[in-house]
Amino acid sequence: MKVDIITIGDEILIGQTVDTNSAWMGAELNKVGISIRQITSISDNSTAIIESIENSLPNTDLIFITGGLGPTKDDITKHVLTNYFRDELVMYPDICEEIENYFVSANRPFLEVNRQQAMLPKKAKIIRNELGTASGMWFETMGKGVISMPGVPYEMKGLMAKIIPEILEKYDIDPFYHQTILLQGIPESVLADQIKDIEDALKKDEISIAYLPSTGIIKIRLTATETKADLIKDYLNQIAERFPGEHFGFGAQTLQAVIGEMLLADNKTLGTVESCTGGAIAQRIVSTPGSSAYYKGSIVAYAYETKEKMVDVNHDELWNHGAVSQQVVEQMAKGGLEKLNVDYCISTSGIAGPDGGTDEKPVGTVWVAIASKDRVISKRFQFRQNRERNIESTVVYSLNYLRRMMAGLT
Repeated sequence: MKVDIITIGDEILIGQTVDTNSAWMGAELNKVGISIRQITSISDNSTAIIESIENSLPNTDLIFITGGLGPTKDDITKHVLTNYFRDELVMYPDICEEIENYFVSANRPFLEVNRQQAMLPKKAKIIRNELGTASGMWFETMGKGVISMPGVPYEMKGLMAKIIPEILEKYDIDPFYHQTILLQGIPESVLADQIKDIEDALKKDEISIAYLPSTGIIKIRLTATETKADLIKDYLNQIAERFPGEHFGFGAQTLQAVIGEMLLADNKTLGTVESCTGGAIAQRIVSTPGSSAYYKGSIVAYAYETKEKMVDVNHDELWNHGAVSQQVVEQMAKGGLEKLNVDYCISTSGIAGPDGGTDEKPVGTVWVAIASKDRVISKRFQFRQNRERNIESTVVYSLNYLRRMMAGLT
């Protein structure tokens, strides 16, 4: 089964609003074996809406549309679709009463524009929206379905919870299975070259492979019918065994969650001393629920004097070698280990950019150290020119460096 998603809204096209709806819908539909053929964002005008539908209909089984169902004059989706499918708007008294109760219970005035939201297509299947006032509409034409939903994300999700079971009941869908392996610190091209034999075997077994790179991390997703779920797991385990230092998890696991599990299993604690990352590692760690059980805190030692006063970096070594050096970053880690009273401490110091680099230490130069009560390890990384990417790279490389240390791989 193939599906197109159309998002309506000028605010999306100008970047004022990020289209999170399509990503969420794609993930949810994918779980039940429905493939997304195309995602399109269009403006709030009738020509764009009609052209998008006509472009999609010949190539898909279902079209999902979000946006343009509000009570204001610029919300035209309901009227355009009703005219396009030669339908007519009629009052749904029960829905009108529900909308009125919605406003009364919130101690808000019930206006005529709100009442008009109960005017809905007569022939379409109406999907009531308990989380808002804009109902969903399911049109049928030429054996294809066109489903219109509000653009407010939590309202759309509420309607999708009703729609997906109906789709599964209405259509004969051949479910498929996919799983993802997560790796850190290996370039996509190098990884692809080193698993060529596995890719050849996947092709013979009719399992598709997709490389999904992001800053510092690469995901490999394998997809096939559900009957090949065990075979997919076997292939992913082969990749994991081939890259023990880079592989850190499967599916939706995160580096920070994996580290948290390792710390809890060993009854160990963690702290961070950050310079160039400015607390980004701390933020990433505490994004995991339950992190308070093992994470004790962070010291953001950005300036020279802060490094000296807060984590006891030696004045002479700091000024002789510079803040971005092996000597200083190791002292930061050891100082944090003592000040925060933890079992492990990550420290970072680097030149995030866009300026501040030298011939010896260009922009993107980052030193990372990990201290435990037994030893200190450190490593220099050379990232690129972009400040945001340099900070993100430092976060993920630091976390995996800690994972490797705890796993005895470094």
